[in-house]
Amino acid sequence: MAKKIIKELKKTLKKEQLEKALQELKALEGEFIYLHSLKTAFILKQMGAKPETVLAGMLHHLPKSKLPKEAVPIFQKLKQLEEIFDLKQELKQKPIKKWHEVMLNAQAENLRKMIFALTQDLNPVFVLLANRLDEMRSLRHFPQQERIKKSLEALEIFAPLSYSIGALKIKGELEDLAFPYLYPKEYDWLVSKVKEEYKEMEKRLEKTTPLLIKALKKEKIEFLDISSRAKHYFSLYQKLLRHNMDIEKIYDLVALRIIVPNLETCYKTLGAVHKLWRPLEGRIKDYISAPKKNGYRALHTTVLCPSPLEIQIKTPLMNREAEYGVCAHLGYKTGQQPYWMNKLRKWKEEIKNPKQISEYLKSEIFKNRIFVLTPKREVIDLPKDACPVDFAYAIHTDIGEHCEGAKINGKMTSLKKSLKTGDVVEIITNKHKLPSSDWLRFVKTKRARNKIRDYLERTQGMSFRKKQKKLSLKQGISILKKIIPKKKKKDEIFIAGQTGISINLSKCCSPNSGDEIQAFVTKGRGASVHKKACKNLKDLKEKYPQRVLDAKWGKA
Repeated sequence: MAKKIIKELKKTLKKEQLEKALQELKALEGEFIYLHSLKTAFILKQMGAKPETVLAGMLHHLPKSKLPKEAVPIFQKLKQLEEIFDLKQELKQKPIKKWHEVMLNAQAENLRKMIFALTQDLNPVFVLLANRLDEMRSLRHFPQQERIKKSLEALEIFAPLSYSIGALKIKGELEDLAFPYLYPKEYDWLVSKVKEEYKEMEKRLEKTTPLLIKALKKEKIEFLDISSRAKHYFSLYQKLLRHNMDIEKIYDLVALRIIVPNLETCYKTLGAVHKLWRPLEGRIKDYISAPKKNGYRALHTTVLCPSPLEIQIKTPLMNREAEYGVCAHLGYKTGQQPYWMNKLRKWKEEIKNPKQISEYLKSEIFKNRIFVLTPKREVIDLPKDACPVDFAYAIHTDIGEHCEGAKINGKMTSLKKSLKTGDVVEIITNKHKLPSSDWLRFVKTKRARNKIRDYLERTQGMSFRKKQKKLSLKQGISILKKIIPKKKKKDEIFIAGQTGISINLSKCCSPNSGDEIQAFVTKGRGASVHKKACKNLKDLKEKYPQRVLDAKWGKA
């Protein structure tokens, strides 16, 4: 195995870089560490990471003094991240039905934000994920207690982190590797349940795929690949929980994936699929004009052939994005970066120089936020220059109201002291200590300010509220009529023969029903519909001809 990996790494690293790194690795004790280091580097190569990131992943077990200078900045930030996770001690095992909440959990989201705020770079995150993924693949070599600990970390920290950067393949694998160690009974039940279902789907796809290929060729639509994708086990179990464990209600148990060369062909392929098989109502999802929050892009449709089958249509880049997220664009060859969250998607349109990534992460995304830790290592998201009183009120009103002092990183400090990302904050309370109007001079959060004012109004009769004139019912109705637009019935717009795609009528030419029209597929705001003769549309055609599609008015 080592020889095969080294052969692949030669394609990414310079000869002298690789030889020196291998020499350092051989000095380490144990075959396991040697292989683990190589496999971590190989995962990073598969992800498309930069050479210095691959090198940092390969040598992450070495002391800083042994590292080549190009890998040192990534290594330093990686160690900073590892310290955070060492501090985050006992993770508790949840009932399996609770895990679907983790992706949207505010605590998990704050932890992910703090990681990005501390590193101000994505490369250490890639190394961290590659390292953990190989550890999860090798769990059999660890003691049972360590297997449980690493599996919990995979579900609570690293799978959601992978989701954040759009690396869905890594997310799914981390979850599936943790599944049998944390929930062996549920895992065994699922495997036995879907075994026959997968066999049936394979037989069905053997008949379905040739029909699809024939239809695409008839329509003269170029495609690069057609393959099937089985749903990840852990994700499937979570979905079954939402459908009363009824496998018949899961339409994407196995999905058919069509890879086409460009954006325009995605929509043409969707039209050809719907011409061949009837689409299931409400199951057409346009994630190209309106990507998911983590940046995922594709067209999804569920068709009846004769039973429901999910079909996903993507370009090669969209497919690679779905597997490795932002790393699909690295080493920053396209100048595109991932969602964090909506701001970074907009940045894709604006930032063309890849060297600006660290500066942008530093100056824009987190310039007004800090992320600090409680003594139990929960992450609290606060505005820049927030103080311990803001922190106390963020934890609980009672802690805020009886806040007497604070420790930052174990040292006593003033309640006015500005906090910074990564600080561990402990609040000292006293039941006799009560809020002071002086606190209003230095607190930064709206919550703390409002709670302090409420207390002072309630106990000391102070007033901070401006009186507002009450509107009469008649005045209120009059205002509502002005601001709530009347619903107007509109004709349906068909784009590349399809409806249900997110659209907006461009203001530059204001197309009306009956006008000859075309649509321009934007990034994140749906399709913009223009009159065919629109000057702006002509300019767009010259710059992005592949993103201009035929459109027409009609009845659904």
